[in-house]
Amino acid sequence: MHIEKDVDFVWREGESGLACHGVLVRLIGLTDHAYDDGDVSGFLMSPAEEGSWRLRLRLPSTLRTSYQICPIRDAPWAGHPAEERWAQILAAGVPDPLNPLTLPAGTIYGSPCAASVLELPDALPQPWYAPRPGVTPGTIARHELGGGSIVHLYTPAGYEPAGGEPLPLVVLFDGVWWMKLNVAATFDNLIADGATPPMIVAVVESIHGAPRWHALTHPEIFEPFILGELLPWAEAHRNVTRDPNRTVLAGQSLGGIVTAYLAHRHPDRFGWVIGQSSALWWEGDGEGGLSGKQIIDGFTGSGHVAVRFFLDVGSRETTLLESVRQMRDALAGQGYDVLYREYDGGHDFACWRGSLADGLIAALGTGTQRSPL
Repeated sequence: MHIEKDVDFVWREGESGLACHGVLVRLIGLTDHAYDDGDVSGFLMSPAEEGSWRLRLRLPSTLRTSYQICPIRDAPWAGHPAEERWAQILAAGVPDPLNPLTLPAGTIYGSPCAASVLELPDALPQPWYAPRPGVTPGTIARHELGGGSIVHLYTPAGYEPAGGEPLPLVVLFDGVWWMKLNVAATFDNLIADGATPPMIVAVVESIHGAPRWHALTHPEIFEPFILGELLPWAEAHRNVTRDPNRTVLAGQSLGGIVTAYLAHRHPDRFGWVIGQSSALWWEGDGEGGLSGKQIIDGFTGSGHVAVRFFLDVGSRETTLLESVRQMRDALAGQGYDVLYREYDGGHDFACWRGSLADGLIAALGTGTQRSPL
């Protein structure tokens, strides 16, 4: 049953001495798409007593979203802002001082500052991302593999380098943001709860110094790095499996393109794909990079390979949502094992930091815990 809640936002101008012409509440997946639709007036706060601003929104109880308060100081609000001014408004966004739940600086598009997180009561549970007292942490160390490639290698607590069964290996992309989010805590908690076995995780930050969009969509960059450099290096430094059923690729947005491509091309090495808000709408770059359509067509235009999928996507991701649904339907039509979920949210690390754990449980779970699908 759909339930809505009234959510009140309050903000005070503080001691800056600069008066506000207006204040915008930027909710990822709501305000951003309202801008695309041509009207963000419903997210503008109203002036109230003693220099404060207020806004009440009626929102579904299932919603989780990061957000910022964006004071508008440069000029009065005058209709729908042009793209340049919109970018300036977003860049001025700050976290809500009345909300202790935050994402670290630099993890939301368009703003260098930290963001707040709004979690309504029926949002999907996220029990594993936050550090816990009493959980013995593993280690995560930064390594330079040459040519500008940077990888952070997670090793679980109690790891023994010699003897024993090889550990599962997870390759996770977009390490720049995951390291800011302390992703190692997720791995620690899953292992401590017995939700997954101990695992080695290679968190890829940079591939030969290439720009992110280029590195994650150009096979001539990422494919030889993953197959020819990263995997041999991980196998030389840790006791990791070569069993594809216990080797996982995980990516968000453009990372969903590289993970699906690698698994399709190399099912003998990778048996699981965790795709979070995979950017399958991506049209390519005109420079030989992959498009989302090529990824989808690759799974429908050739023989079935032994790869399983955990796909989740925000219900507020518009064009991207439709492209992920196309991927789901294409995979299902070819008989692939696909776990699929739509969460109430947008293109947002506030959502992904919880669903990454759900994907790891789906791929490697011990049976004591289940992903909430």
